[in-house]
Amino acid sequence: MGGVFVLCIAVLVAVATGGLRHREGWLVLGAILGLGTVGLLDDLMKFRGQNATGLRGLPKFVVALAVGAAIGLSFSMRSASYSILEIPWAHKTIDLGWGWVPFAMLVMAGCAHAVNLTDGMDGLAPGCLAIALCALGMLVVDGEPHSRSLLVWCASLAGACTGFLWFNSFPASVYLGDVGAMGLGAALGTIGLLAHAALWLVVIGGVFVAEALSVMLQVASYKWRNKRRIFRVAPLHHHVHLGGITEPKVIVRFWIMGLLLAAAGLTAARLR
Repeated sequence: MGGVFVLCIAVLVAVATGGLRHREGWLVLGAILGLGTVGLLDDLMKFRGQNATGLRGLPKFVVALAVGAAIGLSFSMRSASYSILEIPWAHKTIDLGWGWVPFAMLVMAGCAHAVNLTDGMDGLAPGCLAIALCALGMLVVDGEPHSRSLLVWCASLAGACTGFLWFNSFPASVYLGDVGAMGLGAALGTIGLLAHAALWLVVIGGVFVAEALSVMLQVASYKWRNKRRIFRVAPLHHHVHLGGITEPKVIVRFWIMGLLLAAAGLTAARLR
């Protein structure tokens, strides 16, 4: 449950440097607290016994959807501009209208669970999160004043993740746990939504997308193709590891892919 320290430090720094001056900052904080609390409860339940499994997937998924709905409704009632999304590299935008609310629910649930799935090797998830949050921060730095408040959260969260790598890098002595993975995933999704960059998250957070897709494809194949698997094991980082690549090398190569994808996503800054 080392993620408790990551979230606490990030929140304290963000609050001290003006992260709550605008409504957007409060929403980021609310998302972190909401899904971080669910992750904390899941971690605590795993201490009940030797084979305890924690919360089932459905309650965590429902809470993530609820947090996404709250964010979507909060800003759809305040300003229609938040339903406008930038289409990557297309020089165009799309207005989702009331479709913004279910879209926000999908983004929130997807980000929280994708980060949680990625947190399976020492330093993998925090490193990729730090990269993605830095890229998002660069996208919002030239935005409107209330959007620039998101930069404070990006910097605080990315800094906390980077500092955590001191203890979480291979071989790790402290781990994120569900509290850290789900809380940080919620923050990533919320910032992406409020920065109109939710579609860019598919590029900037491409490592998380690949990890989640590998699990979805594996489950679908096992269920609908007579228990046949696509990967040796899912998520994707374990598939690569079982292919004969050592864990430290898998982690660094996934970080490199995260950096390259973040660089590709930063082309959005030029389009803006």
